Amino acid sequence: MITLNFVFEDDLSEMVMLKIIDRFKDKFYIGNTYNGNGFGYIKKNIKGFNQASKTIPFFVLTDLDQYECPSELINNWLNSIPKNKNLIFRVAIREIEAWLLADRVGFSKYLGVSIVHLPLSPESEMDAKRKLISIAARSRNRSIKEDITPKNENAQVGPNYNGRLGEYVFNHWNIDEAMLNCESLKRAVRCLEVFQQTAIK
Repeated sequence: MITLNFVFEDDLSEMVMLKIIDRFKDKFYIGNTYNGNGFGYIKKNIKGFNQASKTIPFFVLTDLDQYECPSELINNWLNSIPKNKNLIFRVAIREIEAWLLADRVGFSKYLGVSIVHLPLSPESEMDAKRKLISIAARSRNRSIKEDITPKNENAQVGPNYNGRLGEYVFNHWNIDEAMLNCESLKRAVRCLEVFQQTAIK
């Protein structure tokens, strides 16, 4: 098995990565995990992760946010340093929430909302988190609605945002369905499918 270290922006991203890796039970073993609590930590340390991946492969996941495309983000963060073959550097367009919204059938059923409220192209959403919250506000399940939506204007998310979405990710999210509507997710999964650790001096 290939030991794979995780680097991610937040708890939700980690849960998504764990769910994806679960597809490859006989291929990958999860080593160390690094929660950046935002992209700043990852950007600051990406060159170190790139270097360390020569010994143990790293799976890095971050949001595209305001960059034009993943290649621009990666080149900017690595400052044109060549990316090692053992560094799996994937970028969610534009936020990890878009990957969850991409399973339109699953998410609409989980929230208890009509599928017509789910975007056909979640990667086109400039603020997928806000879109997700606005959809959750329509939920017929009161507890889900209260957990995900902010309680006041000073809060960005609900009091149990990660808990509820984690439940969805692990128990309801259909990755194959989501890949049909989300190119960056599909590319991430395909990258892991073909990945083989390379001996680097």
